[in-house]
Amino acid sequence: MKIFVISFLALMLVLPMTALARRDTGLPEWTFDDMTDLADWQDQQDLAPDIMITKVKDSNGTERSVLVIESVGDNPYIYPGGSVAGWEPFSGYEYDTLYIGLRVERSDVWKVDYITTRNGEYSDEQSQEFEVDASHDFMDLEFKMRWGNMIKGFRIHPGTNENKLTEIDYVSLQGAVTVTKTPRRLATTWGRIKDLF
Repeated sequence: MKIFVISFLALMLVLPMTALARRDTGLPEWTFDDMTDLADWQDQQDLAPDIMITKVKDSNGTERSVLVIESVGDNPYIYPGGSVAGWEPFSGYEYDTLYIGLRVERSDVWKVDYITTRNGEYSDEQSQEFEVDASHDFMDLEFKMRWGNMIKGFRIHPGTNENKLTEIDYVSLQGAVTVTKTPRRLATTWGRIKDLF
């Protein structure tokens, strides 16, 4: 019985540690609904150090959790998942579109750099630029990538304008992320239920 109890306790201590040590196995995606997503977005350059996740409302009154970044230099970029990505490489042939939901106050040229299992150096050959227009509401953008190979990591340059605020709602390889509906008020919900009788 003692051996069983000791084995059980040892297993209870080891399992959480192995779960922490493993890498994420699915496609990388960030929706910023969980504050732990912030830890994946700390490696950056030319951005204000107070990167944060906060709640904002879109033009329809729907609340969104967004990552807020502010450019403070002329070459800002940020690494989704960190400069050493915590996710498994994915097929750039199979997942050739980067979906980003955002609201930005000034138009600019954005750039996505990437590294592959064949070439682990960020360079102009492994980079693409995209025009992003200013918008007072959130936009769902699709960046068609020509990255190919197995992608080990990427970084996003939110333009070159200094002192520009950007709110990122999501970054995904699986498609645009739908925003949850505006919460209903109790009186409205009760009125609809009452009408059923």
